[in-house]
Amino acid sequence: MSEREDEAEVNTPATDFVTFVKAVGRGAKLRRDLTEAEAALAIQLIVRGVATPAQAGAFLIAQRVKGEALAEILGFTRGAREAFVTPLAPRVNDLLDLGVPYDGKAKTAQLTPAVAVLLAASGVPVIVHGAQGVPAKAGITPGAVFEALGVPAALQPPQAERMLEQVGLAYLDAARYAPRWNALTPLRRELGLRTAMNTVEKLFNPANAPYQLSGFFHGEYLERLRLAQTGARASWIVQGEEGSVEMAAGRATRVFGVDESGDRILEPAAVGLAHRARLTPPFEVGAHARLNAEAIAGTPGPAADQAAFSAAVILSLLGAAADVADGLARVRQVAATGAAQKLLDRARVW
Repeated sequence: MSEREDEAEVNTPATDFVTFVKAVGRGAKLRRDLTEAEAALAIQLIVRGVATPAQAGAFLIAQRVKGEALAEILGFTRGAREAFVTPLAPRVNDLLDLGVPYDGKAKTAQLTPAVAVLLAASGVPVIVHGAQGVPAKAGITPGAVFEALGVPAALQPPQAERMLEQVGLAYLDAARYAPRWNALTPLRRELGLRTAMNTVEKLFNPANAPYQLSGFFHGEYLERLRLAQTGARASWIVQGEEGSVEMAAGRATRVFGVDESGDRILEPAAVGLAHRARLTPPFEVGAHARLNAEAIAGTPGPAADQAAFSAAVILSLLGAAADVADGLARVRQVAATGAAQKLLDRARVW
């Protein structure tokens, strides 16, 4: 922690945090949005424990009811990244950050690991980050599935750097790269609702990847989130299943660029994928891991279709494929030739 951060932690009493609670928690006529600087300080005081648990809970719930303004999202993200995220600096080019929900998936298949493996096998280095037991869903997470597949899911940041450099793929858990943030998980469970923290952690981009793809679902946030992404060269938002980055193989998916000129609607039928019902495996990590293994191996079926389509779309967004059809052909090839399986095996024994 820097001297400036130490000074803020010591000299900002809990009583002063009440001003932030009042700002966002009053009635509709009196409440106001925080400035970016206020939001950055507020989130830092919460995570450092200067705000009491009661104050932190009141603020987060009031903020949820009010709704986050763009300046607040920017401030929360900047404040948290600067103070609590241990940054990575892997020596890889064109790294992609996949910003997935830390609370996982509760109803549909968690296929982010397969998407990441297919992308890495196609030449796009990928970092995925997350945590365990995060509300509101506390669902099946990429980290749990990676672990079930035999891929390290508890790496320290320097280890993740090396894995990215040597394999082109790494998973990073918040308990390792943002421990003070992660320590608030029990408080978040007590609140039982999604808060601004669920939004902010998707945007952490701990390796400062130049490209970022984040999953969000609720349309009212999308316009505000366009400018809050942290990819230095390009960022996109996917309105994917359960707010994740997987695009459904059986229906159209909306992808949003930094401005409206980059928006698009992606229809699986346009690349020859048949309509399929949503994959709804049991709420058990092993079942999700098996679907990911099938998708990586290219075993025909809905899991392979959905993972391949998602990876193909991302390749086209990055310019690594001429279009989605070209991307799909490339992804199918790395699965059929065993290249994706070999990459998974390298990740397992890394």
